[in-house]
Amino acid sequence: MYNDVENIQKAAERLAELVPEARIAIGHGQMRERELERVMNDFHHQRFNVLVCTTIIETGIDIPTANTIIIERADHFGLAQLHQLRGRVGRSHHQAYAWLLTPHPKAMTPMRKNGWRRLRRWRI
Repeated sequence: MYNDVENIQKAAERLAELVPEARIAIGHGQMRERELERVMNDFHHQRFNVLVCTTIIETGIDIPTANTIIIERADHFGLAQLHQLRGRVGRSHHQAYAWLLTPHPKAMTPMRKNGWRRLRRWRI
C-alpha cells in the first residue's frame, strides 16, 4: 500500500524494476469508478499478482488469495487503520503477512516514535 497518489506510478515502476516477474497494477480513489472496478476485478481473478494502491482497499474488498500486504510509511497511520488494512489479507487457509515499513526512528518526530513503540507492543 502506497498512500501517495501523485507518486504511486513511480512506486509501481520501482517495484517492477526490483521484481521483474511481478504483474503489477495500480488502484487509487482518484481513478474513474469503472477503471477502479476493472482493476479490482482483475486482481480478484488473479490477472496480476501485485496491487500498488492507496487506502482505497481499506474497506469492502475481499480477495481471498491476497496473502501479503506491505504498507509504506506505516508510521502515518493509527492502530485502528493499520488493523483494518491488515485485515485485507489472510482471508483463506494460507499464511498471511503484513509488512509495516517506517523510516529510521531518527527521522520520526518524538510523537510518532512514541506511537510506533506503543503499536509494536500490540503486535497487530
